Amino acid sequence: MTSWSIDPQGVSTVLTNVETAATELSTALDGILTAQDELIYGAGSLGGVPAAVQALIESEKTRLTNVGYRINAGTVGASTAAIAYLKGDEEMAATAQAAASASALNGDMSAIGAERAAAL
Repeated sequence: MTSWSIDPQGVSTVLTNVETAATELSTALDGILTAQDELIYGAGSLGGVPAAVQALIESEKTRLTNVGYRINAGTVGASTAAIAYLKGDEEMAATAQAAASASALNGDMSAIGAERAAAL
């Protein structure tokens, strides 16, 4: 990377949009879990349907958790990198981006500031 060109207002807008979308995604996933409970309760005579739906949700749980890790790591990393850039420290910004990439793999936000991650 030879140079950076970051628009702070643009970064703020994107991060706000990501936060909104992440909240909507979380709400939708909560709705799926509620629907699963209702299906199991109301479909006692449907044979294997409730069990199949439950198995599908369970099989996707890890993938959905990892999506959350990536959203959180990406937003914290972008914010941290933008702040470092504005302070004139391109090396620190690059380090923040690398740490965010690592955090996205396992949800361990300690490398990019767990306090900031918890606030998102």
